[in-house]
Amino acid sequence: MEIRFKKVNFKYKGLSDITHALKEVSLTINHKNEFIAVVGQTGSGKSTLVQLMNGLLIPDSGTVDVFGFKLPPKRRQKINQLRQEVGLVFQFPEYQLFEETVIKDIMFGPKNFKKTAKDAETRALEAAKMVGLEGDILKSSPFKISGGQMRRAAIAGILAMDPRVLVLDEPTRGLDPQGRTEMMELFREIHENTKKTIILITHDMDLVSEYARRVIVLKDGEVVFDGKKEELFEDPNFKSYHLSLPTPLKILKYLEEECGIIYKPQYTYDDLIKYLKEGKK
Repeated sequence: MEIRFKKVNFKYKGLSDITHALKEVSLTINHKNEFIAVVGQTGSGKSTLVQLMNGLLIPDSGTVDVFGFKLPPKRRQKINQLRQEVGLVFQFPEYQLFEETVIKDIMFGPKNFKKTAKDAETRALEAAKMVGLEGDILKSSPFKISGGQMRRAAIAGILAMDPRVLVLDEPTRGLDPQGRTEMMELFREIHENTKKTIILITHDMDLVSEYARRVIVLKDGEVVFDGKKEELFEDPNFKSYHLSLPTPLKILKYLEEECGIIYKPQYTYDDLIKYLKEGKK
């Protein structure tokens, strides 16, 4: 099962101008076991790309095939099912909480997709456990728990719908370093335990380096790179993408120039420290 873009174009039409957000985009994303980062400068088309997967936007031309459901849809064809197939976690998802209790908020999605109250509660409890929320906190008001817990509750609400693909739009924005790490480790654990494909939209190249296996680079609405992260950081055209190297690679390049330490790519801080310690032996 796949998400397939074929020569997709999308334009935002203003009062006096037209912005070409995506131009002739073609790519394929598997529903299992991919951890993909979508990167590019502001305005490159990242959010437009994932909103097309979710049916929030419809292509002006070309087709988006989401597990057999094609956009643009046929007349009278309902596209609500896409919201269940592709779970989209927006920036600051905690702002979308509104129910009396945490468990009711997590149950809202399944109930909205016509699940029975019992089934919705079962799904909600499973999703809550997945994000580390259990016990009395589920009976609390979502507005009386910590910010980190609120974000976890909002994410659990998406997971309770059991999407095939989970899309994360800058999921660590506004978090401190510890919260950032905890959140990304949560997504890593979800990915490893469920094999769901995760698509991460981010400007943070350190996150790309540590967590992603495949990277899609957008520039002015076009896909200019689609491949392994290791290939991206060694791409001779890397500078033209207007991206920064992740910190571990920056440190290694500096140490090579200033100290003569052999440059060997390391993609996480832990791997970097291990490599430098081994070099001293």
